[in-house]
Parts: sequence; C-alpha cells; structure tokens
Amino acid sequence: MRIAVPAEVQDQESRVAMTPEGTRQLVAAGHQVTVQSGAGVGAGFSDADYEEQGAQIAPDAASVWAAGDLIVKVKQPTEAEREVFPRGAIFFGYTHTETRPWLVEALLDRGMTAISFERVRLEDGSLPLLAPMSRIAGHMSVLIGAQLLQTIHGGPGVMLGQMPGIGQSAVAIIGGGVVGEAAARVASALGARVSIFELREERRSQLMSALPGIEALPPDPALVAEAVQGAWLVVNGATVPEGSEEHVVTREMVRAMRPGAVIIDVTADLCGAVETSVRKTTHAAPTFVEEGVTHYVVPNIPGVVPQTATVALEHATLPYTLQIADQGFDRAIETSPALAGAVLCRHGTPVAPDVAEVVGR
Repeated sequence: MRIAVPAEVQDQESRVAMTPEGTRQLVAAGHQVTVQSGAGVGAGFSDADYEEQGAQIAPDAASVWAAGDLIVKVKQPTEAEREVFPRGAIFFGYTHTETRPWLVEALLDRGMTAISFERVRLEDGSLPLLAPMSRIAGHMSVLIGAQLLQTIHGGPGVMLGQMPGIGQSAVAIIGGGVVGEAAARVASALGARVSIFELREERRSQLMSALPGIEALPPDPALVAEAVQGAWLVVNGATVPEGSEEHVVTREMVRAMRPGAVIIDVTADLCGAVETSVRKTTHAAPTFVEEGVTHYVVPNIPGVVPQTATVALEHATLPYTLQIADQGFDRAIETSPALAGAVLCRHGTPVAPDVAEVVGR
C-alpha cells in the first residue's frame, strides 16, 4: 500500500504522524511511504532520517497527498487542505467532525474513506489513540498554568505548589478522565491542594485510590463554585453537549476567582465546560483575559512537546496503520472491531450515524 505522511499546518504544530522507525517497519513490510519535506523537523526528524529508512520525500502538500492510498496525519485537516484531498483515498487521523461539518462534506465529496483516531475504542471503552495525547495535554496543562502564574509571563507572581509558612496553592480540575488524572498527578506532585470533579462515583473512587491526598468530588455547582473561587489554577478536561447552555464552570464562578488566576481549558475545541472560554487561542497568542482571569484555550497543547508527543502517538497508532496497510481496509475492519467502530465514511458513503445525520443521508 502507498502511505503518505503530510506535514502538519496548524499554528506551531510540529508533531508528525510517523517517525523514521515507523517508516522502517512499513517499508520492511513491503509498503511505500512518502513523507512531505520538513514534516518531521519540528519533532527532531530530518528528511534524511526518513530517506535512510526507505521513505520517499515529497516537496509539497499537493504531491504528498496525491502519493497516498492511505493518508496518515495527526491533526484534523484544515479547510485549505480540503483542496488537496485525493479522490478515493483512506484518511487515518484525528477528525473531530462533531465541530467541523464542512470536513464531513469534503470527505464525502472526494469519495474518501475516513477512520478517526479519537473513535478507535477498545472493548473496555478506552480510547487508545486519544489517551496518549490527552495524557500529555493534562500533564502540560499544569506546567503551563504554573508558568502563567509567574510575573515574567504577566501573572500575579504565585508559585504553584507548597511552601512552609504559606501552605498549598489550590488547583481545581474539571473532569476525571485521562486529562484530569494526568493534571491531578502533576499538580499533586508539585504540592498543590487538588480537587477533581467527576460525575461517575466509581471513577471518583479510582482516582482517590490512585492519588492519595487529592479530593474527588461530584460536580455539584456549589462544590465547584467553592473550589474554583479558591483556586489559582483551574484545568478543564470535561465537555458539554454541543449547543448546550449548561456549564460546569459558569461566568459567575469565574468572576469570583482571584485576579490573575488561570484557566487552562483543554477541551474547549470540543465544546468545553467553561462558560468564559469564549474563543480558542493559538501557541502564538495563547491567552486572553475574561473576568480578570487568564484563559489558555489552545486546542493542540501536545504540540509544544512534539518529539515526545510524536513518539507516544505513533506507539499507539502504528499497529493499526500496519494492520490497514497489510490487510487492506476491508479485511482490517472485519478483524478489528476497534477500527470498524471508528469509520466515519467509506468510499464517500456515511457509516457513522452522526456523519450521516450531518449530510441528511
């Protein structure tokens, strides 16, 4: 199979969907790999590194997309990239079509097949291709929040953690999934007082068992309001249904926070649960102030550690890429329920119910 790896185009997004080692394994299995020139540089991989492992190098986006029967990518395509979609190809990457109906239309118009990273789900309900990036985003959210509290980054000059005579600074975390647990681990390791809000009682018990010293609570509005008001850092890893007017962290709660406190909203790109996350930001301009509180709403947080994130993501995705390439799409989804459940469309025909609903089919 011909496999193509485009360069990422979002702001300061330096991850790449395949490493030279992944290229080596695919080439050894008899497949052709084409990588866009410069695609791996930000993650520490040169064109020569890929060529040494048998990859071909394409000079630009149009040529690399055209070179693939299977396109493997990290971030969901942009509207500009839809112009280079190859007719009939398979796309394998993040899509987040729930907030991008135009992407559904573009995939269908080109007769493409799409398998979404974030929809690959194992029998236990876990999401193996979403988890590594969520874990990195949760980890980095606390480190970024700690920086934004420093005066050199425009903050109030507060150290996140614990100091004798001062006590512990408080961190409130919304959502006890992979993002929330990773954030809680880092905040707790720094010595902060951590409150994490999670709807599922069983999950709250798991978190308190895994992380002694944290407080895991149901997202009762009064409890959330109290924790948010006392926190220097709030990390959101929860979502709400699209179009919902309900928020876990309301504007009123944010208004009651200390001036200069920080909110890191990891999931706002997917309808986050913080009312004051009124817009997404970028790595180039990562923050805005709302109600006196600094908001960081960058959708691709793992992009700040591209080498770590690239290797972690490929560790999860490469077995599936090899399966699709070795077996072909039809056989791969027959033998892998996890892949089958992640198919959005097939040869331009909707498969996922929500995709069909978007286009009225």
